[in-house]
Amino acid sequence: MRLPILSTLLFCLLCVCHVAVAEEGFVSLFNGKDLTGWTAKGGDAKYHVEDGCIVGVVNDAQRNTFLCSEKEYENFIFKAEFKFDVHFNSGIQFRSQAKPAGNRELVYGYQYEMESNGMTAAIYDEARRGRWLNVVTPELIESTKTPFKKDEWNEVEIQCIGPSIRTWLNGQPVTDIFDAETARGFFGLQVHAAQAGQVRWRNIRVKELPATPWQAFFKNKQFVGLEVKPAGKWEFQEDGSVYATSTKDEKRDGMLLSENVFDNFAVRVSFKRGKGNSGMYFRAHEIDAPHWLCGFQCEIEGNHTTGYLWEVGGGPSKGRGWVIKPAEENAKNFKPTEWNDVYVVTVGDRIVTNLNGTQVIDFVDPDCLKNGKTALQLHGGSDMEYWFKDYEIMPLNKEMVDLITR
Repeated sequence: MRLPILSTLLFCLLCVCHVAVAEEGFVSLFNGKDLTGWTAKGGDAKYHVEDGCIVGVVNDAQRNTFLCSEKEYENFIFKAEFKFDVHFNSGIQFRSQAKPAGNRELVYGYQYEMESNGMTAAIYDEARRGRWLNVVTPELIESTKTPFKKDEWNEVEIQCIGPSIRTWLNGQPVTDIFDAETARGFFGLQVHAAQAGQVRWRNIRVKELPATPWQAFFKNKQFVGLEVKPAGKWEFQEDGSVYATSTKDEKRDGMLLSENVFDNFAVRVSFKRGKGNSGMYFRAHEIDAPHWLCGFQCEIEGNHTTGYLWEVGGGPSKGRGWVIKPAEENAKNFKPTEWNDVYVVTVGDRIVTNLNGTQVIDFVDPDCLKNGKTALQLHGGSDMEYWFKDYEIMPLNKEMVDLITR
């Protein structure tokens, strides 16, 4: 009679070991007894602990309320479970911040949506851009509805690595976007303003991942890790920005070219346009030509093409010209007389561009160059005037890429 008992014990031990391995590195954010480590912000909803759960009650709240972690996090895998006692709209903030708003604090930032009727695990930008960051399609909506378990516990997973944001609902992937608006912040359990509603969370835990810092190319009014190609002028201003000019008599491109080669990364710059056509090269290779480089160029222009991708020919590049041209909707995002923010993310064959917080392109290109240099361009043969600041790159190592693409 001992053999079955031993077998049962062995089976249980293996199960425990499996759970321990799966949860290796995770730390609980909730002690199961009280709200130590959490602070309510924003509105009048109430939170309490019941049966090892954090319970959020609308309490006829007139404003959205958030129970916020006192600690902030950068890169992580966050897991939790939630269940609605009384169905309404809720969510989980991450990489979020708060700012004064009259006699209260306004919480803003990324939100993992929680909603019985759909969009659970999609990302809403709370009190900042005020919109979905996912591209809303019938396929997305279905992916948020199918895994959801009404009146049961639902499993949440959020992964943030640099600009990569991914979510799962009950083990099914929902969100896979790149967005660089905020790199660090707190978690927040939301109770949305309503007349009635109650939600509970349990098993709240996080695994912190290594940081992915931005590396500045402009620092203390010096070029760091950049080579200046001998065309045009690149002059630092008092505020640390760079004033870049060239004339139509100069047939060569002006170029601020990185000394290093990068494969997977995010790269960004802020620019203000005076006149002319500029661009930000990436995964580019040096060639013997007046334009110095071949490879991808994220267009920087005074019209709707800013954020589009142009492939310059020569060397290993196919020189396809416009690789992809989306709808001309981002013309409204370009600010003609103000600073504009543009960034590119490359992970494997996937390339994403973003202008002023709005995604322009997200596509997979098997024919793309797999690595190269980054550069800022002054187009040859035309009168050029641009201002640049905050030119930075965030390399992503193999371990990070493996997690992003898992």
